[in-house]
Amino acid sequence: MNTTGMQAAAIAAVLALGGAQSALADSDRRSDTEEVADLIYCYARGTDAIGDATTNTSPRDKGLAIYRGCFTSDAEFRAWFPQQPFNSQTFPDPSTTQAYIGPAAWADFVNGVFRGNGYDFTQHMLSNVDVSIRGRTAKLTAYLNASHVVSGSTVGGVSQCVAVANGTYSLTAKKIGNQWKASKLDLTLITFNPVFGCAP
Repeated sequence: MNTTGMQAAAIAAVLALGGAQSALADSDRRSDTEEVADLIYCYARGTDAIGDATTNTSPRDKGLAIYRGCFTSDAEFRAWFPQQPFNSQTFPDPSTTQAYIGPAAWADFVNGVFRGNGYDFTQHMLSNVDVSIRGRTAKLTAYLNASHVVSGSTVGGVSQCVAVANGTYSLTAKKIGNQWKASKLDLTLITFNPVFGCAP
């Protein structure tokens, strides 16, 4: 191979290496994005564990164990219910509602809401999940559609109550070592309405 050919081969090798490194960086970024997105799915699994007072002997403890896998020990949780003012559906002003610090405090709150309304099951469905990452911090937003059920008394029969909630989750996360953990979660609810059978 002449000198020109060798130079061309060297340039091609460098370009190929650069492309491989770029692809690896893209792959890492996608992996981070997926890991951050999984935090909100983890949250939904934990919340539905608390909502399941039928097959879980201790719904609060089952949900808390899941929360601890995806939230930091000092994570902040806040919720705005319908008609409670908030200035933005995503990342609202945190000073306008109560903060619950740590997964246990939030599990207690969620359990109190669900047991107080007599729900036997809940099912939280998420959509429009959007993740942005800057270095070792991330922000996520997602839409919520959740069903809350008080079961009926006959097999295959109608439920006593179904209430549906819609809203937006805003989550902040940080990478601790090689693991992403959520450090803040806000929930703004635009509806929490009885579909049938529930007290208003």
